[in-house]
Amino acid sequence: MNTQDPFPDQNGDSIDIVKELRYYLFFWPWFLLSVLVFALGAYFYLRYANDIYQTSATLQVKDSSADPTSFLTEGTGAMFDLGKVKLDNYIAQISSKPNLSEVVDRLDLQTQVFGLGRVKKSLQFGAEIPFQIVFKNENTYKEGEGIEINLSPSKATIQYGAEETPFDPSQAFETDDFVLIVNPDQIQEESVFLIFRSVKDRAVESLSESIKVSASSKTGDNIDLAIKGSNPNRNEAIVNTLIEVAHLQQKSDKQEIFALSIDFINNRLVSIKNEIDSLTLQTTGFKSDNLIFSPEAQTSAALTNITTLDQEQFNLTTQSALAKSLKNKLERQAEFSLLPSNIGLESGNVNELVLSYNELVLKRNNLLAGATSRNPLVVQLSAQLTELKANIFSSITNYISYINTSLDKYKEFSNKTNAQVSKIPKLEAALLSFERKFQIAEKLYLFLLERREEASISYESTLPNTRVINYAHTGFLPTAPKKPIIALGALLLGLLLPFGVLYILKITDTKIHTREDLEQQVPNLDIMGEVPFVEDITSITDSRGIFAESSRLIRSNISFKLKEGKSNVILSTSSIKGEGKTMTAFNTAASYVATGKKVLLIGADLRNPQLHTLIGLDRKSNTKGLSTLVANASTVVTKEHIFTLDLFNNQMDLLLSGPIPPNPAELLNSDDFLNLLEVLKSTYDYIIIDSAPLVLVSDTLPLLQYADLVLYTTRAHYTDKKLMPFIKGLVDDKKANNIGIVLNGVKAGATSYYKYGYGYRYSYQYKYNYGYGYGYGYGEDKS
Repeated sequence: MNTQDPFPDQNGDSIDIVKELRYYLFFWPWFLLSVLVFALGAYFYLRYANDIYQTSATLQVKDSSADPTSFLTEGTGAMFDLGKVKLDNYIAQISSKPNLSEVVDRLDLQTQVFGLGRVKKSLQFGAEIPFQIVFKNENTYKEGEGIEINLSPSKATIQYGAEETPFDPSQAFETDDFVLIVNPDQIQEESVFLIFRSVKDRAVESLSESIKVSASSKTGDNIDLAIKGSNPNRNEAIVNTLIEVAHLQQKSDKQEIFALSIDFINNRLVSIKNEIDSLTLQTTGFKSDNLIFSPEAQTSAALTNITTLDQEQFNLTTQSALAKSLKNKLERQAEFSLLPSNIGLESGNVNELVLSYNELVLKRNNLLAGATSRNPLVVQLSAQLTELKANIFSSITNYISYINTSLDKYKEFSNKTNAQVSKIPKLEAALLSFERKFQIAEKLYLFLLERREEASISYESTLPNTRVINYAHTGFLPTAPKKPIIALGALLLGLLLPFGVLYILKITDTKIHTREDLEQQVPNLDIMGEVPFVEDITSITDSRGIFAESSRLIRSNISFKLKEGKSNVILSTSSIKGEGKTMTAFNTAASYVATGKKVLLIGADLRNPQLHTLIGLDRKSNTKGLSTLVANASTVVTKEHIFTLDLFNNQMDLLLSGPIPPNPAELLNSDDFLNLLEVLKSTYDYIIIDSAPLVLVSDTLPLLQYADLVLYTTRAHYTDKKLMPFIKGLVDDKKANNIGIVLNGVKAGATSYYKYGYGYRYSYQYKYNYGYGYGYGYGEDKS
């Protein structure tokens, strides 16, 4: 009766692939519906979605040695050091926000113009737009608040806000926010356009998200630029403009360096020129103040003058000595005698006087040779000689005074010349210092002039650091939407969604559904059989119906649990209401009736009896039954108490519950009930008792000790697995010694969540915590 899975997995849980497959295949209509819904959604998406195209371009980072202006900066050191920059820096520079902002401004990407078609709207750009709109401010026009323009060859209307305004398309339409200029030549048929405008920051951010700048490879020096969009012309314009802006930025960065260098050189040239002018003025002033123009020539001339002065001084000294010697001789001359002549005196007056004196002396001496000193001629000559001698003496004295005066002047001039010569080295050193400063300033001035020319040439011939390998090019095939992938995705989602829902429902499901579930939950209890779900419960009286067949199987299994040859009491119960215990009791009794056994079916659910419902009786008309017999302590069962039902060509007796008593638990636990049961056992082969649910009330607990077999009914898709510990607790606590489980309401196929076909209700209101402890409450209908 109880079977175990012969192929458990390593974790002790059996896996039945066929069972799992049948579970999901049972819901094939849901899978089919889900696939159809997703397929329809994919069709409409592909029908209305715009094709997305990818536009790409390739740049190559140039080697710095390839720059034609590099020869101009060779050897300039750190001043013009343009080293190679990492590829990531170029990527960051190209995709920088300032560059993207410039692209947004150039192409007016803040403004988006859509052409409205019958099916979808498409983004327009450039020459595709038959008008030009220029905004005067930063007002935005978002989705749902855009500007709608309706153009036709003969008329035009514009709507923004809640107002629609007609205008002449041949004239400019101007408002406080924008100016609209329509090109009538491009309007061939009626067209509708929608204009949206966003803030600049949002347009830059959107462009930053859509354009991708990346290295072509890890080791190469190529950079790929790519953008995806629905308008290829717009994509290409964005990429090409970004390349142009990036190149201008690269050139600007280089030119900024050269411009700074040129400004620096110009400032230095002005400073150096001022320094040169200052040095020129200082040198000129120094020369003027110190009367120096050529130190070497002046030194040579000064030395020559000193030599000349020394010679002149020597000559004057010689003349002075000769003059003094002649004067001494003249002073010592006692008589008139010849004086030395041509002794080197340079005084013509003295020499002439000496010559005249000597001529007179010779003439006198010639006269004295023939006459005396008193000769008048001799006296006359002597007087002349005396006078001439005095003149010579006076001339010599004057000559000596002249020589002394000249010597003093020569000495003074010599001293002055010597002083000037002694100053010349210092003056020359100072002058050389000025000259060195001047030469340094002059050389630096010429050097900077040369560098300024080189920087100016470099500034004008600057090239960007990247060259264009491929300009923007758009592929012929759209990159999105990918129809095969979307179709496959729709199929997969159509299958996965119901699968996921069913899987979640299954793993979160805590109900008993199959015999295997029962075997796993209560492995030590015998399962008497399964009762299929039948919508029409009237078939319980059909001897060849499903109920009859399942009851025969249960009866066969019961035979292994009961002893033959005596009256057996079978108690039918369940955990909670709605599990079908009354149906189990009736079908079991009917099965034994079909074998010719004398069977009594007792309705012992005194709180909420349901047995009368199966046989079509009104419960209120049943004034006598089990409750009245036990309450009156009677063991005499009459025809008034027993209801006889013709079934399967035999008769089945039913002892209904009778009026609902106020104390059902006390009645069923009384000796009066036991005495009545003993009397009935002497009359019937099988007594089937339909009792109240065990979890809800305690009425059934006393009956467990009287039962030879407890048929415990569970209902597929209804009974919670958390109730199974309660059933096992009945056995573990020895409250019931012989229990057989019946699984009621089994449906063909996978687990079903539909309402049980013949459900009936108890009036009990209950709450319980599944496990070994439980609580309950109930309300009774005492009518």
